[in-house]
Amino acid sequence: MRYIFSIICCCFLFSCSDSFINHKMKAEKVGECKEYSRTINMISNINGERYEFFGCADDNFDGKSYSLVRRGDSIIVELPVTSAQKQSLFKVTLDVDAKPNYHHILLDGREVTVVPAEK
Repeated sequence: MRYIFSIICCCFLFSCSDSFINHKMKAEKVGECKEYSRTINMISNINGERYEFFGCADDNFDGKSYSLVRRGDSIIVELPVTSAQKQSLFKVTLDVDAKPNYHHILLDGREVTVVPAEK
């Protein structure tokens, strides 16, 4: 009985994970989706990273209907783009805080190598 109790306790202890990913996006429509700057500004601090960039998305994009998934040590962010709707240019501000740290982020098809701030 003692042996079974020890095994159960070990399973609970080693299965605990404090990994998370918190994100928040703000998008502001700035015009038509034609030529635009493909640069990405990144600000890193102890609360995570902030990315500022321009991207094309559906005209009715509100900053809430985007996709953000983690794959290994990478985060992939996609803005909603459907061929049936008109596209507009948006100035996007994305805040990401994740544990464990990620080393790459793909923002609307553009890859950024991430070196997080020391915590």
